[in-house]
Amino acid sequence: MTNPGDPQQDRGYYGAGWQQPAPPGPGGAGGSAPLSGGQPVGGGQPGGQPPYGVQPAAGVPYAAPRPPRAPADPRRAFAPGASVNNTAGALIAVVSLVLVEFVSGIVGLIGTSLVVSPFAHYGAGASLVGSFIASVFLAPFPFYAGAFLALAFLTPIARRSPLPTVLLRAVLAGAAGTIALALVGVFTGAFGAITSGGSRLVIDVVTNPLRNGVPFTVMLLASATAAWLWLGRPRRNRGTAPTTGLPGTVRPADAVPPATVQPGPQQPQQGPYGQGLVQPDPHGQYGGQYGAQPRPDQQQPPAAPWGGPAPR
Repeated sequence: MTNPGDPQQDRGYYGAGWQQPAPPGPGGAGGSAPLSGGQPVGGGQPGGQPPYGVQPAAGVPYAAPRPPRAPADPRRAFAPGASVNNTAGALIAVVSLVLVEFVSGIVGLIGTSLVVSPFAHYGAGASLVGSFIASVFLAPFPFYAGAFLALAFLTPIARRSPLPTVLLRAVLAGAAGTIALALVGVFTGAFGAITSGGSRLVIDVVTNPLRNGVPFTVMLLASATAAWLWLGRPRRNRGTAPTTGLPGTVRPADAVPPATVQPGPQQPQQGPYGQGLVQPDPHGQYGGQYGAQPRPDQQQPPAAPWGGPAPR
């Protein structure tokens, strides 16, 4: 007879711990098919895919696992992929280029303002301030945008990359900015060719992009190098001053730190079968060898420590 309260009856097949088979779904033949472990197919994952690590049942299409993405090689000229570091490097390089153009334009504007009023209009041309804004911001804006997109997504300034690779990526970004100037020149030259002939199209598509793109690319080399150095500099926590090299900051070589782990009480050791427990003897009278009898003032072990369980 079996005891109704015996937990061995709930252990499944032969008491080996296997789970009981799940009952068929209410949908009959159209319901979900049970898998190993009682997990159904079709309800657990979208698209009828079984959970990860579970073998699919019959009739379920097999989906190959996606291979892991290989890390970008820092020595390659192209390293597609956007990140915070790539965007930061592109911003540093392009903004530095804009600042150089702005400072040089301000110097020229101040020099010309000593002779001509900067806000006066002479003939059909724009004023000095309008020419300054057009030459510094509006005309080279396609180059700025093309170089920024190239540095942020295709040729990033990564601190893990060597300097020759960074310079090559800056040249490619300058070429992308020059191509952007040529694409804009197609539209402006097409409208100018109606009144000035085909020579205006050649000037806007070939001559002006090269005249502006070459010096901008040379300046982009310097700004990309500055961005690479800035991204590769060591970081430190804010609010903490550097203490390297100050007197009193180096610990003496013979200084020993205090112990952080205290030894706990010694536990009794189990001797050979039938010999009892071996207690550590602080007085050294018994030597703590296996087979030594316990002291009279110590608690004696039970007579039958391996006896059967107590009756229920």
